[in-house]
Amino acid sequence: MSILQRREREKKKRRQDIINAAEKLFFSKGYDNVSMNDIAREVELSKATLYLYFQNKETLFFAIVVKGTRLLNSMIRDSINDNLNGLEKVDAYRNAYYDFTKKYPDYIHIYNYFQSGRFSPPQSDILSQKEDDTSLSYVSECAEEVLKLRNERFFILEKSIEEGIADGTMRPDIDPVETAILLSAISKSLSHIPSDHERLLQKRGIDHDQYFQDVSEFILLMIKNNNSE
Repeated sequence: MSILQRREREKKKRRQDIINAAEKLFFSKGYDNVSMNDIAREVELSKATLYLYFQNKETLFFAIVVKGTRLLNSMIRDSINDNLNGLEKVDAYRNAYYDFTKKYPDYIHIYNYFQSGRFSPPQSDILSQKEDDTSLSYVSECAEEVLKLRNERFFILEKSIEEGIADGTMRPDIDPVETAILLSAISKSLSHIPSDHERLLQKRGIDHDQYFQDVSEFILLMIKNNNSE
């Protein structure tokens, strides 16, 4: 390995160490309660060195959003294979999404905060940025990748519904896009049930897993083609 290759490997490792440190702090304290000084101390680097890799806290936050979104898409892709019919693919998609929310709830919280509007600068701010503002450029690239990954998930779900209609496992009278939007909304809502609703379910002896199963049965009744049997 050449000196240049070794330096590049060390640079990538240090960058990942910084992301991991920021992730740990954001997850435990929340984005607004963490400073770049906190992250520098966590990763045991000087603040000056930290800024060589990330220009501000926002760019670090977006890197973590991308990391979690890539992981979600990977789990969904791995859950769907060509041996499944359309209805089974839709079910596999929803199970993978739910498994992600259970295994990585912090990424869900981070993603919801990302979508809250907190990071949408006014148009005037964007127009006033210099062309060489690499911070804004990096944030824009991350936001664009998150959008592409979101569109990829939607396409997988829509295509599975289309296959279900074609192979007869799903109702022929449903619209694939409309149904995909509805199922996406349901999957998202299951990841953050309001606390008062959680308490209502608990009083009835229904935990989160049971609620997911019950919702899955409701969805099956809505989209399954009962005439195919």
